[in-house]
Amino acid sequence: MKKKAIRRFDLNKPFHPSDIKDLREEELELLSEDIRKNIIENCAKNGGHLASSLGATDLIVALHHYFDLPKDKIIFDVGHQAYAHKILSGRTLENLRKKNGVSGFQKREESVFDPYEAGHSSTSISAAMGMALARDLKGESYQVIAVIGDSSFSNGLAFEALNNLGSFKHKVIVIINDNNRSIGKAVGSTNNYFEKFRLSRSYLNLRKKYRALKKYRATRWFYRLTSGIKNYFKRLFVRKNLFSLSDIYFISNVDGHDFGALERVFGYAVNAPSSVVIHVTTTKGKGYAPAEKDVVGHWHGVEPFDIKTGKPLKKLDPKYTCWSGVYADLLKEKMASDPKMVLINPATMVGSKIDDLLESYPDRVFDVGISEEHGAVFAAGLAANGIHPYYSIYSTFLQRSYDQVSHDIARMDLNVTLLVDRVGLPEEDGETHAGIYDVAYLMSIPNVAIAMAKDQVEAKELFDFSIKYEHPLAIRYPRGQTLIMNNKKVKALKLGEWKLENKGKDIAIISYGPIVNELLTNYKDYTIINAVFLRPIDEPLLRTLKDYSHIVIYDIYGTKEGFASLVLNALNDLNYEGRLRVMALPNKFIAHGSAAEQLKDCQCTLDDLDKLVKKLK
Repeated sequence: MKKKAIRRFDLNKPFHPSDIKDLREEELELLSEDIRKNIIENCAKNGGHLASSLGATDLIVALHHYFDLPKDKIIFDVGHQAYAHKILSGRTLENLRKKNGVSGFQKREESVFDPYEAGHSSTSISAAMGMALARDLKGESYQVIAVIGDSSFSNGLAFEALNNLGSFKHKVIVIINDNNRSIGKAVGSTNNYFEKFRLSRSYLNLRKKYRALKKYRATRWFYRLTSGIKNYFKRLFVRKNLFSLSDIYFISNVDGHDFGALERVFGYAVNAPSSVVIHVTTTKGKGYAPAEKDVVGHWHGVEPFDIKTGKPLKKLDPKYTCWSGVYADLLKEKMASDPKMVLINPATMVGSKIDDLLESYPDRVFDVGISEEHGAVFAAGLAANGIHPYYSIYSTFLQRSYDQVSHDIARMDLNVTLLVDRVGLPEEDGETHAGIYDVAYLMSIPNVAIAMAKDQVEAKELFDFSIKYEHPLAIRYPRGQTLIMNNKKVKALKLGEWKLENKGKDIAIISYGPIVNELLTNYKDYTIINAVFLRPIDEPLLRTLKDYSHIVIYDIYGTKEGFASLVLNALNDLNYEGRLRVMALPNKFIAHGSAAEQLKDCQCTLDDLDKLVKKLK
């Protein structure tokens, strides 16, 4: 008999989702290899979340092969590991994370295969429970699957959902994609045998009949005797775990790269009468050696790179350094000189360039994982007991700590310094990762001062100010680079004091952050105000502007509801009678693209500002 030809696919063209259904296991393995190659090539060209997507590829191929998608619904926690899912649902990664290209996360408007979307972690189980309840209320029949990473599982939101899942009567399948860094393996092969046996249909029916024995006096003694024997061996061979204690079916130690094992366990889960948690182990970065060997996280999210060497394509100008590096260096100096200095970070140490501090000062530097709320309260506890902590956190993730910043830090007026990284436009990460909302919501909280530097010298001034400041302070800084300015004179800052950078007439432009440097270059005839402190504002300096015929507030790092609104209200209170214009980011979710494209879409470019200023003349 002639052997059936092996099917291969050109993944630079849209894949037809139904094509996967008839593939044999060897073809699934080849498809996974081709998908990983495609992911590597497109991440090398566009940047993206590489290692997590490579590690999850086999699991995703198996999910698409077994389940009836999109009728069955898969929710990927965070979603940045779902590049293979995008390919298998008919999308290409050709313009990954580019304007008008596919998002780096699940996106409902992109495909019916994306029933939910998120860029922050640990939401998948809760969302899956909501979808399962909606399914049952509508009398529909399909599976709802949440795929969550082991690190995401450490967040409190996931545990809250798990706590509810144990008594939840609407079936959900939860798959923990574990790369061997968080959840340990279950004990021995006996445990695996029990897990499989426990979830077979015959065993489930047998267990139901067996438990009925305790209802009758004549058979109750037999149930107690045999149940005791069973539980003895269960305690002997099977380790108690969080899931079994929550009365949730738990299948452990499944090889996430073994298609046969995955499809068998999917069958067990589908047959189960209630919710199931499947623990799958995978290799993060599988298929690309540098990513597989990476234990720190450098290959989690990447800029465009050379596949052969693994080196970034973008050449760094030695005259510049990144903003995260500026504050990382300041932290290093302080850690070295102050034995009581404490630094906290929620799983973004590599991105914020402070991962080496964890090795140098393990007793005073804490990576709390994806636990932003805990990190904020941890800092509050330190401050309440006489230690001034620094909490380094991305702007987009600070949102998750809003209540803790308000209730635990600001309400007690504690001296916690928030180092708010990645402020401003979200660029290629898109809507879920914008750093433009923090000023508006922090301004709704009493006692919090907010500041942002325009250059490295000013960053040093702000950091020095923070050391002596005894109240909550948020220091913001963007992604990107700034000119290295070593050996420049540093001046002491006063709370709320702005800087008159250039004295002109008729038109005053109020702004802050690195964009001030470009304003000084472009508008030498106008007054340029550098609002180093966004809050409190410099009311005495504002009073000196009352005689100006035009004032423009220019903010490309926050929405108009933030800094611009505060200055508008202050000028109104001062009875300013001139013409006032605001050019700030709109209060909306900004789609992925380059910073230049996003500024243009928001009508906040320097060209837009120039047109506005010319109209004022």
